[in-house]
Amino acid sequence: MMERRFVKSGIPGLDSILGGGLLEGSVISLSGPTGSGKSTFGAQFIYNGVMQSKEPGLYISIEESKRDFFFHMSGYKWDFPGLERERKFILLDYPIHEVDQIVEQSSAIQEIINSTGARRVVIDSIMPIALYFKGEDERKTGFLKFIDNLRKWGTTTFIVSEDTRMGHAGLSPSSQYGIESFTDGWINLFFRYDEESMTRWRYLEVIKMKGVEHSSKAYRATLSDDGFKVLSGDGKPASEKVKIQPSPKPAKRPAAQKKTLEAKKRFAPAKMSAALAAKLAEAKKRLKKKK
Repeated sequence: MMERRFVKSGIPGLDSILGGGLLEGSVISLSGPTGSGKSTFGAQFIYNGVMQSKEPGLYISIEESKRDFFFHMSGYKWDFPGLERERKFILLDYPIHEVDQIVEQSSAIQEIINSTGARRVVIDSIMPIALYFKGEDERKTGFLKFIDNLRKWGTTTFIVSEDTRMGHAGLSPSSQYGIESFTDGWINLFFRYDEESMTRWRYLEVIKMKGVEHSSKAYRATLSDDGFKVLSGDGKPASEKVKIQPSPKPAKRPAAQKKTLEAKKRFAPAKMSAALAAKLAEAKKRLKKKK
């Protein structure tokens, strides 16, 4: 039997829902409407990965600049600039018009991951990447290639997906571009409005997590200067007593799936822009200064 290892999420209350934590090396969708806490969740996953699990992290921001990211996260009890100086965290901010570089130049990001020893990655968000492809069929093929490239990084990766369309209670949600169909796991954040208190409460639900026996309940969640927290049914933080299991061996892809992916790789590699090359060179320069 293949050994597996669970890593702590860094989100209070979440690991007990997942039955031990996140499966190391998995690619997970994080969806929800505007204001539900997706970026905070992703940043906390990275920050506490460093502070609690000694796992360096990489945050790939497509819609928000590095300056804005640091400004918005300064409202929490997190010192991202300090982690960056210590080479434990790096942020790559891509302009939307250069999103093709993420899709076609994943080897450049792989080099950054190797240089930092990053074990956690957040991609925020999937929307600009989805819009890069022309039509639904091309997007599905592109997502297959994109996810396959992410797996080669060997990191535990969250992909932020916005604009979740919610049906009536009892129906499963669906994101606008359907990236959750291609990932190993799917965590959905959403709101429920309470008319009596006139309050919009946050909730978290683990909709799927391959190979993990997880809870199917929806849990209340809160946001404070400590970050994102998942509550148990009685309003208290869920237990964080988790059992960390041995490291897993890399899983082999079925031969049929490999053939399918190879047959669908019909996108010509994009040339790296001068702006992106300069940005990556600057990141590597910062890393070398600390060696």
